[in-house]
Amino acid sequence: MTDREIRNQTKPFLGWQDFARLFDCGRSKALLLMHEVGVVYIGHAVFVPASKLDDYLAEHGSIDITWPLSEKRRKEARHERR
Repeated sequence: MTDREIRNQTKPFLGWQDFARLFDCGRSKALLLMHEVGVVYIGHAVFVPASKLDDYLAEHGSIDITWPLSEKRRKEARHERR
């Protein structure tokens, strides 16, 4: 059985803990990855349907993310534009 089949059989929705385990990362990066794939909110909790992750990876091959700029870097960027 492949990882994909195991994921779909065990959990229809993946939380940030599942993403952190799958991609060997922390909470912040797991949440960025999830939002790149597409999330579903159940109450205040964020999930990604396992099938959506499989489809995304099949189409794109990987998940590319960029970190948002920190407040300091945003200020620097504003000053450079002037």
